Amino acid sequence: MESNLLINLAIIIFASKAFGALSKKIKQPPVIGMLLLGIILGPTVFDFIKSGEVISWIAKIGVLLLLFEAGLETDIKRIKDESKQALLPALGGIIFPFIFGYILTFILIGDQTQSLIVGTIFTATSVSISVMSLLDMRKLKSMEGRCIVNSAIIDDIVGILLLTFIFGTLTGSADSGPAISLSILKITIFFTVIIVVGLFVIRPFFLNLKKILLDNVVISLSIAVVLLFSWFAELTGLAAITGAYFAGLFLGQTHHKHSIKKGASDLGKSFFVDVFFVNIGLQFNLFEIEAEPIFLIAFIVFSIVGKLIGSGLGARITGFDLTRSFRISSGMIPRGEVALIVANMALERHLINHDILSATILMVIVSAFITPFLLKYGFVKLGKSTFKK
Repeated sequence: MESNLLINLAIIIFASKAFGALSKKIKQPPVIGMLLLGIILGPTVFDFIKSGEVISWIAKIGVLLLLFEAGLETDIKRIKDESKQALLPALGGIIFPFIFGYILTFILIGDQTQSLIVGTIFTATSVSISVMSLLDMRKLKSMEGRCIVNSAIIDDIVGILLLTFIFGTLTGSADSGPAISLSILKITIFFTVIIVVGLFVIRPFFLNLKKILLDNVVISLSIAVVLLFSWFAELTGLAAITGAYFAGLFLGQTHHKHSIKKGASDLGKSFFVDVFFVNIGLQFNLFEIEAEPIFLIAFIVFSIVGKLIGSGLGARITGFDLTRSFRISSGMIPRGEVALIVANMALERHLINHDILSATILMVIVSAFITPFLLKYGFVKLGKSTFKK
């Protein structure tokens, strides 16, 4: 069993890097290649590798490192400076997709819990896909490009808070008022404690590491903080990734930010993160999808239209014209890591069924493929004018 595990992990690592490189070659994010690899190695195609306890544990560490890095990359100062133009596109890209996802699922499935989870899944944005496309077109520094990136950052923060609240309330012992009140109390305790610890313990400690001659173990201590915050999040009934994200948010405000980010990124993306995405594919069996085709199609269409309408309307209210609003809303369409994380966690907690996870994977793949085409259409076909600063 142990020897099989070792060879399985070796295959996952070798193949994930190959599939990731192939995805980049065809101008798609590496995550698409890793998901496809998991589907190929899993029960859908060859059924060669099964998702076991050890692989799932490695995948969990991967997702914590992934959200930790997202927290590190959150530039609070830049959000303050350019928040006016990015705020409404971000909020529109959260509110409308959430409503679309909730209504769609409630009408077709009739379950309120699953409807709330799908709504949360729909709010996610994977800006890495849009950034890659904008870089190829040399439009990342345009007004639209900066608005897309800043909106996605705000999207991530609000999305994490929404995820925290919904998971905290849905995992109560009952649907009664006292259970929901207890969940809200736990959420309040969690944020109060991590803000106090983050501002008055963690940040000062890391800012003074050189004075106590511990600068050579910055990465190790950072990982310890991630695990500590994640453990406390689970202890209060919340998602572990919430703790990981806020650990990154606090450590990202220290002068060790870049060394921590490099170390965490190297550690995660060299092994743990790859296993997380491949493991999702290993749990996906295309031939066991019992959902009606109309549900799968509607799931994908509603997720795309929700972002187009929500972020586009927010951009228009902000003052962008129709062309620029279309460009911004197109850049907010792709789903990726956060959507998969939410779906995977919800499945583990028995809040959704496998059909929704399968639909989410299909949504991630379709949105990743369609975004570059829409952005190119928006910048090339709908007029060449754009802000140059």
